[in-house]
Order: sequence, then C-alpha cells, then structure tokens
Amino acid sequence: MALSLNKLKRLGDAGLVDLFETDRKLWTAMAKDAYAYTTKFVRGSGNAVRPDDVVPTLTPALEVSDRLRTYLAERKLSQQYWYVWFAELVVDRLWPDLH
Repeated sequence: MALSLNKLKRLGDAGLVDLFETDRKLWTAMAKDAYAYTTKFVRGSGNAVRPDDVVPTLTPALEVSDRLRTYLAERKLSQQYWYVWFAELVVDRLWPDLH
C-alpha cells in the first residue's frame, strides 16, 4: 500500500498533490482522526502503528469527503483507487506529524 513514485507522479498529473497542499488543514484533521482510531487497536495488540495501518482507516473518510468527491467527479476520475492513493499521499506527507 505504500506510496510509490509511479502513484505519486499520477497523483501529481491528476492535480491531487496540489489539492492536498491547498486543503492541507482538512486532510490533516482527517488523518489525525484516522491515526487516533488506528492507534487504539494496533497499540492494543502491542505493536507500533505503521503508515499502512492508517491508510485503510483513512480511506472510508476520504470516500465520503465532499471536497475530494467533487474534485474527482469534476475531472472524471471515477476509479476507486484514487481514494486509496490519495490516502497514501496524505499519510506519507503527514506521517512525521501523526506519530
């Protein structure tokens, strides 16, 4: 699930890196909530939280985000992987601030 260079370039081509930077506060709040939730069950098992643990928790929140849904619809980016890739981007960029 990690953000590869290929995914990053495609996200950039689609303008999603710019969207992340433009609405960084929104994505940060969502990522912090996902991290906090993930922490409850991962640390409870005695393990450290990893970026790939947070992505599946963040993705459903992004799927119902009006900001992201509108952006993707306007650009006819209807594939579901955009939500997962965007979650990977958010976690990748914010990881130092999350843990």
